[in-house]
Amino acid sequence: MDKINKNKKVLIMTVGTGATGADIAHGLFFSINDSNPDLLVLIGSQKSFDSTLSHLKELIKKESIDCEIVEKNIEEINDFERLHFEYSNIIEELLHKGFIPNKIAVDYTSGTKSMSAALVSAALAKKIGSINYVFGERGEGGRVKSGTERRSSLSPNKIFSLDILNKAIDYFNSYRFSTCLELLNSFEFHPDFNEKANILFKLTSLFDHWDKFNFNAAFEESKKINHEELKLFCIKDKFEKYYQPLLYKLKSENESYERILDLLGNANRRASEGKYDDAIARLYRTLEMVGQIEFFKEFKCSTSDVKIENIPETFRADINQNYLNKKDGKIKIPLFGTYDLLNKIGNKVGILFNEKRNDIEKVLSLRNKSILAHGNVPLNKQHFQEARSILQNFIKIMYNDLQPIEFPNLKL
Repeated sequence: MDKINKNKKVLIMTVGTGATGADIAHGLFFSINDSNPDLLVLIGSQKSFDSTLSHLKELIKKESIDCEIVEKNIEEINDFERLHFEYSNIIEELLHKGFIPNKIAVDYTSGTKSMSAALVSAALAKKIGSINYVFGERGEGGRVKSGTERRSSLSPNKIFSLDILNKAIDYFNSYRFSTCLELLNSFEFHPDFNEKANILFKLTSLFDHWDKFNFNAAFEESKKINHEELKLFCIKDKFEKYYQPLLYKLKSENESYERILDLLGNANRRASEGKYDDAIARLYRTLEMVGQIEFFKEFKCSTSDVKIENIPETFRADINQNYLNKKDGKIKIPLFGTYDLLNKIGNKVGILFNEKRNDIEKVLSLRNKSILAHGNVPLNKQHFQEARSILQNFIKIMYNDLQPIEFPNLKL
């Protein structure tokens, strides 16, 4: 690939015969002069070249237009399908040489209808920068009179921008945030879509961090967003009243009711992707976190570093004997040990866990079957729904308003 070519402008034109050749040449020259390309690619049959090229080159020389001229002789003039692929190959060759799509233009003014249609279809398929057509007052034979020429230019980039933006929104709504960011980064949007693309990029960065539990980074991303821009996706009010305050709580408190709701929401998102092993792992972590929150409320210490002096004396010997890690000297209590102790001291969550222990053990059993834990069984949608139902029935008794966090569903 030639890096020098990336800044060069290219004009690709089909060449017809016209009545005298000179009549066609004037229309083509108008487009060339207006485009001022560095590279001019002329496509036509030998007949059209013999009829038109000498007149065209004379005009180019007369006006001292400095451009490289490449002639592509293709004798077929009527077979649309063949011409489409021939023209597509010409554009592909240019791309391989380092010319960039946005600096390539095509002009379909001259040539047969099949040639014109094929050039436009190839240009659209390769997402080139502009499609041009010269028009004006018609004279003999229906050809544009010299001196009346005007150029019509269509930017396919505007069409592509809408398509790419919709595709990026689909990726966002299906939680494929990394893919969405890559797509937005790889495309140069039409000015009409720049604002929406930029705000979508910021939102995607935010929720990508959030989805990975990186709440600090997500909150920092939220501060970069102009709230007025969120009106473009109709989420300004919800962002201000729900998402940003919620992010602040998530980043500020390691173990909280909001973290429980976030884990449940994250589990739902993984399940929607068909990642049921990941989803059930998050349900298990939710169950674990509920116990850790209650444990901290009761004993003012973490289950991963228990302060034995904070534990009622009646239970200290058992705790030391069962959970002291001899390597680092810390007392670390696992999930069932946490809830057992909470039950023994009369904590309502511990008591409830003990009452529903048989059901809750099914969640643990499913998690242990997963290849992400200790087993080799691929978990499925039914496994997830069963585990979620058990867990939500347990948590709902403690928290009346149990609404797992849902990410926004964006629409243009």
